[in-house]
Amino acid sequence: MSFLDQVDQALVTHERVHLNFNSVKLAFPCGTLLFRAKLDTWIAKYPNKLVGRYPTDPVVEELFQHIGVLGLLNLPHRKNAITHDQVVHWHFHSGAVMDPTLYKDLTLSLRDRIVHPQRELFADCLNEAVYNTVNHAYDFEVKGLPDRRLRKWWMFSQVKSGLVTVVILDLGVSIPRSLLQKPEWKDYARLRKRDGQLIEAAACSTRTSTRLPHRGKGLPEMLEFSENLAAGGLRILSRFGVFSFDASTKIMLRDKYYQAIPGTLVMWQIPISGGGNHEPT
Repeated sequence: MSFLDQVDQALVTHERVHLNFNSVKLAFPCGTLLFRAKLDTWIAKYPNKLVGRYPTDPVVEELFQHIGVLGLLNLPHRKNAITHDQVVHWHFHSGAVMDPTLYKDLTLSLRDRIVHPQRELFADCLNEAVYNTVNHAYDFEVKGLPDRRLRKWWMFSQVKSGLVTVVILDLGVSIPRSLLQKPEWKDYARLRKRDGQLIEAAACSTRTSTRLPHRGKGLPEMLEFSENLAAGGLRILSRFGVFSFDASTKIMLRDKYYQAIPGTLVMWQIPISGGGNHEPT
């Protein structure tokens, strides 16, 4: 987060900003997706101000080629094919509107493999989560939002070793700030100061005694689906807070960070039958 903040500040004050990836040895999906989304906004808002240098780690270079980082920085592709096991199974999706066809290959390939008593609901939950981002993440004008033309959703997906992982990100107003802006939530939200508590309330709201309307149906549906899983779970990060549910232990936890993330990031993991991997299409 410090790196992203430094780039934000440097783009405002410098003619050119150089991104040097020499020290990058490992990339995790959540942080990488957040960087990829920010890179989209930087390139659009500050054309020709970012200059990149190839990573020295060959796997990181392959990943950056695979998810479009090198292309955005005008660095020619040097890999003839994406083959590394840590890279090839990841898929990147992004859009400004709700369009399930962008990730249709994922939902179709998993339709009969999800280990869940109502596995047919997986696609509906995923679509609702993306719809929720498109229709609620940018509801209010607050400082720090991307320009209107850059208000999108970003997604990573991977099927590997008997587990599907989906990471969805927006750069919107965040769940806590969104709840505090809604008249029907204000009193409830003010009593719960911590961002983790507000994220939990948004994810659990259809089953709370308050009967309060939530930010959108996506998170409660994903949590309800996750409660019937034998493994995997759900993790939601927004502003300074994090809420997680571990499907194997059925434990819900809240925590906080000392640096806020922009928008909301959701990581969802679901077991599938037959093992195997989801190959690119």
